[in-house]
Amino acid sequence: MTAWPLALAAVTLAAAFTQTTQTTQTTKSVWSGVYTSEQAARGTELYRGKCAECHGDDLEGRESAPALAGGPFGQRWDGATLKKLFERLEEMPPDDAAARLAPTQYVDVLAFLLSVNNIPAGTTALVADKDALAAIKYTSQRPKF
Repeated sequence: MTAWPLALAAVTLAAAFTQTTQTTQTTKSVWSGVYTSEQAARGTELYRGKCAECHGDDLEGRESAPALAGGPFGQRWDGATLKKLFERLEEMPPDDAAARLAPTQYVDVLAFLLSVNNIPAGTTALVADKDALAAIKYTSQRPKF
């Protein structure tokens, strides 16, 4: 009979730990060097060949294609995880599914977008793993310490 309250307490504690762990996993910032310069260089070439036609050489956007650099980009994605941005990239180009890239190529384009938005490179490459990307938050402003 006394085992029931103890079991309930254990389940409650486990649930609280799981929630805390999940919250902790999403606290990494893009400002902590989440991609490499090499990755951004590969992304630059992919962008030029596959994305610039719609988004422009200057990444300022054209017609219905939004800007991918500067204030509008930062405002749109501020507070979102890289998973959300990666999933949006995976939908491109919207009118030609056959022309879409491989996940590893999209993550290289994502690294390029981070670089042109003045997010510093690091020593660890981004991976095309949605769980890992969900743990990284995009913020347009460098954190103040």
